Amino acid sequence: MKDFFKRSYTVMEVRTGFATGLPILSGGLFGAYLSGGLKLWPLIFFFISGFSFNIVANVANEIRGYLKAEEDEATFTWHKGSEGLVRGEATLKDAWIVLAGFFILASASGLMVVLLTKSLLVLMMGLLGAVAALTYSLGPKPYIVYPIGEAVSGFLVGGVSSWISTYLQVGAITTEGFLYAVIPMMMTVFLMSTNNTSDYEKDKGSRTTLPHVIGFRNSIKLIIPEAVVMVLSWIALCFVDGITWWMLLSGLLVFVEFGYRRWYKDYYKIQEVYPAMGREWGPRPLLLIYSFNLILGVAFLIGLLFK
Repeated sequence: MKDFFKRSYTVMEVRTGFATGLPILSGGLFGAYLSGGLKLWPLIFFFISGFSFNIVANVANEIRGYLKAEEDEATFTWHKGSEGLVRGEATLKDAWIVLAGFFILASASGLMVVLLTKSLLVLMMGLLGAVAALTYSLGPKPYIVYPIGEAVSGFLVGGVSSWISTYLQVGAITTEGFLYAVIPMMMTVFLMSTNNTSDYEKDKGSRTTLPHVIGFRNSIKLIIPEAVVMVLSWIALCFVDGITWWMLLSGLLVFVEFGYRRWYKDYYKIQEVYPAMGREWGPRPLLLIYSFNLILGVAFLIGLLFK
């Protein structure tokens, strides 16, 4: 059993599971700040559900990469939490068991949220998330092979998950909830875009991603207008009294430090893809996601305590 869990970890890509879990966490704490009270159990169960569905999508991607022989030693990032199936550290049976286990956990946790809130909207979005997690890489027409993957993942993984989490706390659809959802949505797009751009050559022949359509350099430049939308949405939240000036400043500092200085400042200078690009640059947008959601999540909790 110990060996099974060790093998299973190598196909889960746990670190990107938090790309859904953390927006849910910060979105829920933002909603709690807006409403003046925290609904803890819906937040906990929704966090578990979102995190688990992300793991499902990650494992599905591992399975596809293995079955389609899309990975080899030249493309490995050598991250211990991924590529285990292709590297022979886990079996196909292990991967299917992990996928089924996390799908059940995600579905059960999501149903708990529905039971606690009695929300038809949450049920509908949960079903959409379940389908999206499976069809991301599996099935006859997985959307990962088309140049819509970045937009779909950004919308669902970052945007919808955060928006629903805010909605669960506030109990209503609000302008603040929509504006806040733009931030994790764009950050998820950054993560997907960086991965797709880094895999520009590797994906040729097996997938048609957005960088293949608009070009390698344009896929890097596209992040600029996307970042502008993200920053403007964050600033707009201050004008609609969704956040305070010190929350605004905290977010802007995160954008500058983890979005620009530690990532995009040098990422923009890359002229052509190279083998180690994914390993070197893939974690940078993930660091931005971690930093923003954790720091601002704490800020919203502090704001709630002193509201």
